[in-house]
Amino acid sequence: MSNSKTVQVEVPKTINLSEIKQIQDELSTELNDLKSSVELKDSEIERLNQEISNLKTLVQIESLKAELANLKMLSSKRK
Repeated sequence: MSNSKTVQVEVPKTINLSEIKQIQDELSTELNDLKSSVELKDSEIERLNQEISNLKTLVQIESLKAELANLKMLSSKRK
């Protein structure tokens, strides 16, 4: 998925240093906001991956418990 935004900008023939600085500051702020958003998404992905791993472990534990119960039942039938 790509979110792209088209912005039409009219560039005057001359631009002063303070205007350049203001535009630079605005772009820096937007870039920092995007970086923060990406970091939040990365941490959320990591948290979800950990949760998936935990759930897989729980499923494996339950499977082993069921297998152990079946083995106990088979063992008691042989006696």
